[in-house]
Amino acid sequence: GAPVRDVVTTMWANEEDGGVQMLGCSALEHAAIDAAGSSGSAESIASVALLGVTTVVNAMKNHPNEPAVQEKACSALMAMAPADGVREVSFAASGAISTVVSAMQAHVSDATVQKEACRALRGIAAKGGAERATVVASVSGFTALVNSMGAHPDDGGVQSEACAAMEVLTSFPDAYLPRLHEQTEALLQSAADKFPEYCLETTTAIRSRLNAADDEES
Repeated sequence: GAPVRDVVTTMWANEEDGGVQMLGCSALEHAAIDAAGSSGSAESIASVALLGVTTVVNAMKNHPNEPAVQEKACSALMAMAPADGVREVSFAASGAISTVVSAMQAHVSDATVQKEACRALRGIAAKGGAERATVVASVSGFTALVNSMGAHPDDGGVQSEACAAMEVLTSFPDAYLPRLHEQTEALLQSAADKFPEYCLETTTAIRSRLNAADDEES
């Protein structure tokens, strides 16, 4: 693949071109996957993410109405997520988290964007822990996950990815998360009923954690 610096330079030089941004995001995703595969270390992924994260976020902000760009960008962020917090890489300071949530809000009806965005949020929270989970919740990420489930009740891919993201977000006792609403409860139940092989385990964990948090507050 092309060296990361060349991909990044091309993306910044053609930031109005959605096709270039989409291909660039895809190239950065593969570069991050290759970096992870060669050594598996967050340090090697950081060599891609140092320039890659802000470039991908820029692509998302410049092409908010192009689902193909949003989808590939979310995939790239998922691949770079293990580097969050390594060297100067920050998924919070770069605006990556809020931009992923914005993509979910702008493309509620697009199942592919929802799936990739859910995966990105899961990857970011899995690496960043309670601090990042709290950031996700603070920019309405939890609401976006609930809305995603509500918009795609019969799509097993969306349901399982949204539940997987919620499961990671609720796994940190120190994270500040929203209360469990009846709507969320109903959506989790529906996911478990329709897609038990993907969602039963995650939804059971999510509901017990959020209910426990509610009990503590009341």
